[in-house]
Amino acid sequence: MRIPNTVLLTMGSAMLISSGVAMAAAPTSFGQYTATAGIISPTGTGGCPSGFTCGAAITGDGFLQRQITDGTNTYFQTIILDKNSNVPLYTTGPNSGLANLDNATFADESFVQQGGGTGIADSNHVFSPAATSGPDLSSFTSDAKILVGTQFKSATDNLIDVTQTINDTSTLTNVSFNLQDASTDNSQPIITIDSTVYLVPGGTTPVATDPRQRFYLKQLKADSAITTTQTLPDLATATPAGTLTGTQVSYTGNDIIQVLWLGQTVQTDNTDPTVIQPFGYESFGVNPNGVVAPATTTSATQTYSTQQAVGTGTSSGNPFLWDTVFGTTQPVF
Repeated sequence: MRIPNTVLLTMGSAMLISSGVAMAAAPTSFGQYTATAGIISPTGTGGCPSGFTCGAAITGDGFLQRQITDGTNTYFQTIILDKNSNVPLYTTGPNSGLANLDNATFADESFVQQGGGTGIADSNHVFSPAATSGPDLSSFTSDAKILVGTQFKSATDNLIDVTQTINDTSTLTNVSFNLQDASTDNSQPIITIDSTVYLVPGGTTPVATDPRQRFYLKQLKADSAITTTQTLPDLATATPAGTLTGTQVSYTGNDIIQVLWLGQTVQTDNTDPTVIQPFGYESFGVNPNGVVAPATTTSATQTYSTQQAVGTGTSSGNPFLWDTVFGTTQPVF
């Protein structure tokens, strides 16, 4: 089976995290190093990030630790790789000049502020390649970035970004999970979860007719500057006609609002791939699941479901209804 399983934790958006993506709230960008046969070589002027002064490093096969300072704060930087690892740099794309961990089996880079409490900024990568023979030909990839502590947080960075991928010969799964600090303002997402599963015969590239399932959830805190009542789309107007519960959801500043959407087409006849059962579900909520924002006691949810083609009546393949407060780009089935 081929299962790419991707999990992102992104408070601002459901995004897939590739190895070496910079996080502005870390003292400096992750991935400013290369490795040859386990010997780690920091990049930058004199092996030091721009704007920093770096102390002598303690090194070993797959290990480097040193102090770096920007003149105000001092951090312990630690990089750990598998022994004898080779890590080149990306030469193109948004991560150009940063460590290319695509084939690295393990990599962990962290920053801890000296005298700065218990916080940490950490980037972790794990990769288990598929075996060339045997009963289990699946591969596994995990990328995680975590910011803990006020010294590593900002209004735009996520506390956690996690991406995981599992590949086998018949299934492709993408999952993203993002987490943001609920105290931030300006309608920043608190949680984003995005998962897509493809049933792909023979591990081929997914096409539009392949059975699949997509789950999308975004929860965010409405901007405190919103002083008048706002409404989310009324699922009673969604088409085709389906099963409806609740009424149109309203919210105001500081409320926690949420969208949840599920689209699914499942092959129901193992011998005939054209026999497909579609299903669609969507809900809007304010302060859902008993989570009530400090400024209000309102809690409400409206749901809609149908056993029709996902997105029929709006934009085929997209959620039934969408509100740009959750982002300008809506998920696509």
